[in-house]
Amino acid sequence: MCGIYGRVELSADRIEHLPADLLAVRRLTHRGPDDEGTWYGSRVFLGMRRLSVIDLSTGHQPISNEDGTITVVYNGEIYNFAEIRDELVARGHRFTTHSDTEVIVHGYEEWGEAVLDKFNGMFALALWDERDRTLWVARDRLGVKPLYYACDERRFLFASEIKALLAHPDLPREVESTGLLNYLSYGHAVGADTIYKGIRKLLPGHSLRVRGRDVTIREWWNAAPHDEQQLSAGAYAEKLRGLLEDSVRLRLIADVPVGAFLSGGLDSSAVVALMKRHTAAPVKTFSVGFDGGAEFNELADARRVAAHCRTEHYELLVQPAELVDALHTLVYHFDEPFGDAASFPTYLVSKLARSHVTVALTGEGGDELFGGYRRYAAARWLRVLRTASGGLIGPLLRVGDALPRFRRLKKLIAAAQIADGPARYASLLRVFTDDSLRDVLDARLQQAARSYDALAVYRRYFAEGRAGDEMNQFMFVDMKTWLADAYLEKVDKTSMAVSLEARVPLLDYRIAEFAMAMPSRFKIRGGETKHVLRQAVRDLLPIETMRKPKHGFAVPTDPWFRGKLRDFARDVLLDPRSRQRGYFNPQEVERLWNDHQAGREVRDTHLWLLMNFELWAREYLDQRMAA
Repeated sequence: MCGIYGRVELSADRIEHLPADLLAVRRLTHRGPDDEGTWYGSRVFLGMRRLSVIDLSTGHQPISNEDGTITVVYNGEIYNFAEIRDELVARGHRFTTHSDTEVIVHGYEEWGEAVLDKFNGMFALALWDERDRTLWVARDRLGVKPLYYACDERRFLFASEIKALLAHPDLPREVESTGLLNYLSYGHAVGADTIYKGIRKLLPGHSLRVRGRDVTIREWWNAAPHDEQQLSAGAYAEKLRGLLEDSVRLRLIADVPVGAFLSGGLDSSAVVALMKRHTAAPVKTFSVGFDGGAEFNELADARRVAAHCRTEHYELLVQPAELVDALHTLVYHFDEPFGDAASFPTYLVSKLARSHVTVALTGEGGDELFGGYRRYAAARWLRVLRTASGGLIGPLLRVGDALPRFRRLKKLIAAAQIADGPARYASLLRVFTDDSLRDVLDARLQQAARSYDALAVYRRYFAEGRAGDEMNQFMFVDMKTWLADAYLEKVDKTSMAVSLEARVPLLDYRIAEFAMAMPSRFKIRGGETKHVLRQAVRDLLPIETMRKPKHGFAVPTDPWFRGKLRDFARDVLLDPRSRQRGYFNPQEVERLWNDHQAGREVRDTHLWLLMNFELWAREYLDQRMAA
């Protein structure tokens, strides 16, 4: 695992050596504490920091071909590299290392950009072809590894993290209104937009080419829903089992210790049980929980699975006192405001795991591919309700007003009013609605709010997913948005903050393609979610785990804001710096705070987003990240 960075000069024949390049690379040291590599070509600088996982002795990057015309840096793992290497050796290519990185170089020589179709892995790569002075960058199919870029008339920059791009003093540190509105709406950056003017994110399954002054982007992979396969329920489960076995087997390939996150839910438990089948040594597993009741603590569920699978199990009970220090650390590592409070326990479980292993397998992806979220059933129910309810919407709204702390119910009732399908579904995910955005924003942002389209990305992916049935359409949209923009971002940034490589076996692209071609009736049956996944691993796990309903990584922000986090949060949100920053209406922020404190409304999610924005602004706008 690595962090990569590069610069291409668009208006000069030769590249100038800049101190900012070395600073940029060193800002990625947490992603790769073991090694550093830099290289200058005719118009390009490539740099990387390496976390040694495969080929510890000869895997130094950048790596070039025999005549030095093709040079690559990359972040990630290509799990099937040995198979591709054998094919390339048979075609006459000579290798000087045993690393997966060198497969990219010779694979590009042999197949050009089509080499991406050969790869099974997670990656963000950058390749310089000196023959035509072209930079080619690409991101893995599902977006497990991130890649950001910035381009003006003089240069093109790219990096694994935004903080590396910000090493250039002439890169603007200005807030992009669309990025801010995306964050307030969904709690994270959306699609290619970031919160910075001039900085973009390459979408999953896309590649980008820089030749001369031309920058072109293309989509090289997509898995839109389509009901091609017509198998029995048992056949679907059997085929999925085979794919899961092979995916986990591939992701155990490493020259360093490997463990797993274990929440006690179906997805992470299935990964751990499959790991046990493919390794002789005891599997190391890691769990965290909160001291706040069963709603916030699944440690007992994790212990049950650990005992069943006979793992070497480690756990951590998180204390609220740890939050403030962790928050500041996470604000630095995310580079943008990030509103998922589950980043806090994910960071702490990563920290726990890193003291024992270098690689950890995780359970992300099962919900989006196999129908694990309750909102899928809710979205179907809302459509039926709209058709059948007639005059019931008004009374339902009044019921919602009478139950201020039942926020999920209120959100469902409000969504029932929305006729447009994408808008109705997106409303289940939104934090600040269009109306509440206008209330909370400062006057100078009101015009941006009026012209803001929170549904643009959702409409795009709903249109792409029309070939599948309704439930698969919802899952496809989540795979392209929620999964890529929030969950994978969270896992990458929190694990890399402690130099831990996180691997996601449920997101093997073969499993994703298989899931998108499977009718949703095999995924959601009656009240049971992820039916086919449960059937695929039913012989591996305790019956209690198989029957356990979807829980999610719940964080007790509601009581924290009225208790142990109260003074810190109030000082951040109502501080003169926050009031004078000019993005939010101070009176509305104070009203949200007072409503939550008085118990009139549950506003912890809104307050969490506002607090994280202010902490980010202090780190990245006020301090300007002094070297």
